[in-house]
Amino acid sequence: MSANAVTAPYDWQKESTEEGDETYTLKWKVETTNVNDGPDVAWTAPGLPYPGASLAYGGTVNPWAFFQGKGTARILKQEANRKLWDMTTVFSTKPTRRCSEGRIDDPLLEPHRVRGSFTQVMEEAIKDKDGNAIENSVHQRFTGPQVQRPKSYPTVEVEMNVAWINLAWMAEYADSVNSNVQWSQPVRTIKCTVGPWERVLYGACYFYFVIRFTFELRYETWDLVCPNIADRYRLDGTTPYQYAAYKNEDEENTKGFVDADGYKTATANFLTFRVLREKDFSIVGWPATLI
Repeated sequence: MSANAVTAPYDWQKESTEEGDETYTLKWKVETTNVNDGPDVAWTAPGLPYPGASLAYGGTVNPWAFFQGKGTARILKQEANRKLWDMTTVFSTKPTRRCSEGRIDDPLLEPHRVRGSFTQVMEEAIKDKDGNAIENSVHQRFTGPQVQRPKSYPTVEVEMNVAWINLAWMAEYADSVNSNVQWSQPVRTIKCTVGPWERVLYGACYFYFVIRFTFELRYETWDLVCPNIADRYRLDGTTPYQYAAYKNEDEENTKGFVDADGYKTATANFLTFRVLREKDFSIVGWPATLI
């Protein structure tokens, strides 16, 4: 069972769209040497383009028009010891969703699907662009709608096919942050959200699972940053520690800044808390780069 070599297309056509995409359809004649040969054998004929090849026939060269595996094989004639086939191959400049290195029959070998967007949230600002506290002239922090502003953060979605679902493993990565540099992002600036997932039927009775992971990227870390404000402060020279209530000019209870040791201070400072657990995103198999 073999297919004879093809040297050149016998016919072709070109279509162009208003968006500038170009599609070339090339027709070929192929001979196979066994009456039992099917179209898959015809596709093995030397001279036919291979997946990923760019268009270069005769005087027509388009390095951005690729053969992505799309085409047809139609039988023209059957004789005692051969079959003649009419083949078409399609080259296109339209973007594709995956590499065209060959046909993928197993869904578990499908490359990850990657997409992205920006998510806008409302946040209460506690610092200005230079890291200074947003407060009034007597060191009281502004709160509420007047200091809320929209802020957009990048999001990345990765969808992958797996043979089975490990819920315990998925739970480990849910609401975790990166412990290593990922996608050029520093440690603890990417938060992973797991799901949704679904079971998909492939073939006669073969199941696999599709899982989606969403990654939210922050310019700062995902750590909690809180103003170090209290309604009391530590008194100097007291052992054990003693505290006094913060009072305003009317001797009413209020709140104010304290330093790292709990002493009263007029200098704004902040405490950072690492709440989300860290996980190594590089060992899971997610794309190492987004380009």
